Amino acid sequence: MRSRAGHRHQLKQSGVKAMFGRLSIAVIVFVICAVSFLSTIKSTSRSFSQSEIKVDTLWGTAASGEWRPSSAPRTAWPPPLTETNGYLRVRCNGGLNQQRSAICNAVLAARIMNATLVLPELDANSFWRDDSGFHGIYDVEHFIKSLRYDVKIVESIPEIRKNGKIKKIKAFQIRPPRDAPISWYTTFALEKMKEHSAIYLTPFSHRLAEEIDNPEYQRLRCRVNYHALRFKPHIMELSNTIVNRLRAQGHFMAIHLRFEMDMLAFAGCFDIFTLEEQKILKKYRQENFAAKKLVYSERRAIGKCPLTPEEVGLILRSMGFDNSTRIYLAAGELFGGNRFMKPFRSLFPRLENHSTVDTTGELATNTHGLLGSAVDYMVCLLADIFMPTYDGPKQLRK
Repeated sequence: MRSRAGHRHQLKQSGVKAMFGRLSIAVIVFVICAVSFLSTIKSTSRSFSQSEIKVDTLWGTAASGEWRPSSAPRTAWPPPLTETNGYLRVRCNGGLNQQRSAICNAVLAARIMNATLVLPELDANSFWRDDSGFHGIYDVEHFIKSLRYDVKIVESIPEIRKNGKIKKIKAFQIRPPRDAPISWYTTFALEKMKEHSAIYLTPFSHRLAEEIDNPEYQRLRCRVNYHALRFKPHIMELSNTIVNRLRAQGHFMAIHLRFEMDMLAFAGCFDIFTLEEQKILKKYRQENFAAKKLVYSERRAIGKCPLTPEEVGLILRSMGFDNSTRIYLAAGELFGGNRFMKPFRSLFPRLENHSTVDTTGELATNTHGLLGSAVDYMVCLLADIFMPTYDGPKQLRK
């Protein structure tokens, strides 16, 4: 869901609730800074001088003003019908955020087709090496219960009895078009569902159009993302433990560095790397993504490459943050290693992650793969300031 100027809601101990309502003003300021930095680096010092930005004000939370949550239905919204048209299975690929978006779309697709949604599958690919699945990350009972007035959800396709024999329903596999319109679901997909009793949509990242001229459908997406998708209790406990340890020493900032192999390969951002590193990125791209001509200099000039760690550091320093600023890094393994982190660390030496915060090793053994991403997600949400450094693969299609 887009929240162009929102503020973050306070997080209740029970889980994430209406988060987009009170996002920190810091996010907006940081995004503006990042865009300006990439489009015209020469004007950065003039546009964002220390005299124009008061760092102290960024550590607080701005008043919500007239903004309010918009996930509750505002018109007639009937519950799902007793009899549905069949079962919908989906495989949510990509990282944690892409998977969350896909889950929101899966619920909406099920509503559109009057289908029974099978608990979404989370892709356990070779990059993540993670088979946690939906059960390992999210509170399944809460997910099903909170959406009971929107769609029917089951954990698996039930067996049926036919001619005295028990049979399994085999879902008909379909590769949905990217950003498919609602009409695709109400015609082709629905026809196949009625024919086979179940369909399996894979992959399911960005397979339903974002722009839908139906406010209630958009509100349903919000209900899924900000109410129904709640991490399991042990993830919440790990996250709160990290935040409490960080906050015990004062304010801290969380930064999501998207300078990892999968995103760099997808974006086609190769030229700043050594020839050997370029071979690795190009090989990964060839094996995992569709062929597409990407000119590095052109994409970088218009801000379509992830910021390097050094660029992130320069933005922060230009805003007035000094080397005493404590920063929590939410990121996987940074591609290029210390060569790219060294300039950033020289600007901001007080760096932490979920491994360094824990002195017992307890957190390190419980934060791998998607589980680690879920913990980072919560720490970023609870941080005094959160800085995203890249708005994801969605922009690459422009």
